[in-house]
Amino acid sequence: MPSLSSTVHGIRAGVFAELQKHIDAHAARGGDLVPLQIGDTSIDPPVEARFDPGIGADPALYRYGATAALGPLRAAIARWLGAIRGIADVDPERELLVGCGGTHAIFCAARSILDPGDEILLAAPYWPLAHGILATCGAKIVEVPLTDRLYADPSLDAGELFRAHMTDRTRALYFITPNNPDGKILSRRHLEQLAALAAERDLWVIADEVYADHAFESPHVSFCTLPGMRERTLTAYSLSKSHALAGARIGYVLAPPQVIAGARRVSTHTVFNVPVITQRAALAALEAGPRWVDDARLRYREARDAAVQGLAGLPVDFAVAEGGTYLFLDFRRVLRGRPLRALLELAIERGVLLAPGEAFGQAYADWARLCYSAVAPDRLQIGLARLRDAITALG
Repeated sequence: MPSLSSTVHGIRAGVFAELQKHIDAHAARGGDLVPLQIGDTSIDPPVEARFDPGIGADPALYRYGATAALGPLRAAIARWLGAIRGIADVDPERELLVGCGGTHAIFCAARSILDPGDEILLAAPYWPLAHGILATCGAKIVEVPLTDRLYADPSLDAGELFRAHMTDRTRALYFITPNNPDGKILSRRHLEQLAALAAERDLWVIADEVYADHAFESPHVSFCTLPGMRERTLTAYSLSKSHALAGARIGYVLAPPQVIAGARRVSTHTVFNVPVITQRAALAALEAGPRWVDDARLRYREARDAAVQGLAGLPVDFAVAEGGTYLFLDFRRVLRGRPLRALLELAIERGVLLAPGEAFGQAYADWARLCYSAVAPDRLQIGLARLRDAITALG
């Protein structure tokens, strides 16, 4: 048969490809699994955003929608960014792309700035799909260990950490703040260091801020609000994270008008239009105001504290997340040279799932991500107890 494209060979398999047979076997035995591996939430979305059983009566839901998304939704996003994120004077007509989730929105925007062979510096550890999105654009991805180093030594210069990996083909930077998987929030000082580098080397910046609403002790600063950064920054958000609407698949990117014009062309030729019904849910969520988001932030912080307490006393190293919904666990003291898979398989047998660290960067084969928002508090405690049991059983 004809060969596959080189691009598809550069896209990694799913996070659980190697563990799936153990997951399937546990399920076949009727076993219960606590899903701490996936970045979801047990909290229901705002009441205003939930699908009304009678909503299907509207004929407009079965017609094509505007390829640039609903005007009222874009206007609501612009107001939200101004009031909540401090990003002033967003033009909803020219600066916003609405996509089928943040994944699609980021891809469309990234494809508008990257050519095959361009290098992009990807801060690690990172959201696994970021690597695949950039690989699909044909870019060469250069991993830059960042947030774990900043946890260990906040005095480091983030710009210099990136500079050490640059070449004459470097086109862009990509970072997440608060970070997935370790919750690190880049301080204003660190962001200013990255801004200076981007300006000096004339780089695009993809600032993934989908967890911006879940900052705990440290404040979140939107990168594009720094002087001179608005015109070179693609800022990503997602209602999957801000409003518990992962199943609705609504995300968006704020970027300069020329980027959005290109990204909309990519979007039109991938999904044509974002489903109208999910756009209406997103609009209702934003128009309900920030109260639900503020409450969710408190509940996620309580879940983080419970997870930290549940891991106390174990030979597991991790930074206490400054934001987001994850802990990134270093199991090297547990493994003592054994592969992480040995622990994760024991965890599955006992009924708890974690995400393998190698998906988050080449340097993290002995790490795993735990999502403390994915289940209700009582289920979180059960999952933590099962993880503790697996660690003990590994010996």
